[in-house]
Amino acid sequence: MVAPKPAQIRPPKQSRSQRTLERIVAASLELLATEGLSGLTVHKVVAKANSSVGSFYARFEGKEDLLDYLGERVWTEALQRWETALETRDWSTLELAEVVEGSVGLLADAQRSRSAYLKALDWASGRQSDAYEAFRSELLAGLGRLTLEHRAEIAHQDPELAVRIGLRAVLGVVDAEFRATDDRIHRDVVIEECRIMLLAYLTGDPAEATGPGGVDFFEVWG
Repeated sequence: MVAPKPAQIRPPKQSRSQRTLERIVAASLELLATEGLSGLTVHKVVAKANSSVGSFYARFEGKEDLLDYLGERVWTEALQRWETALETRDWSTLELAEVVEGSVGLLADAQRSRSAYLKALDWASGRQSDAYEAFRSELLAGLGRLTLEHRAEIAHQDPELAVRIGLRAVLGVVDAEFRATDDRIHRDVVIEECRIMLLAYLTGDPAEATGPGGVDFFEVWG
């Protein structure tokens, strides 16, 4: 799959200019995480980035242009790392229970990351990020392929259907919980219950977890 093309900016021509862009991006994401969309202003960005207003406008036409760029870039880069991991890593060392546990944790972490500062980018544009949708789609597809490498252990009569439904059911649960504003269930509890649910659905046996951090899987932010 071809990743979405990032929003257009005035490309840096020198390595120093590229470093300035990276500082602006990092400062912008930090402001979104700590102060939200209303706290993201050009003056705050350049101050935190140790840059200048002129440097900002040399790259972006304004705040909306910056938000468009951020909303696409963060998930495009995550997608590229995921595709690289799928192509270069030896996943055959993981058992089905480990793939399930890693998949649940990854889906939860991706959704939790988006539900923090990245949701401000969605609100700013009035729509969900196309880059996030592309990342989520490829994430589900990749996790599905990894899980189906263990099809002999899947008790469901239609392993492809079971894996597809199971992963989307997990995604629905974590999405609902991380969007909840009252009486939200702790992340670790959500992951453990979803692990039990998915493994039991696939095999009829919710095997013991490998333990916190026990699965060497994939980090959304690398």
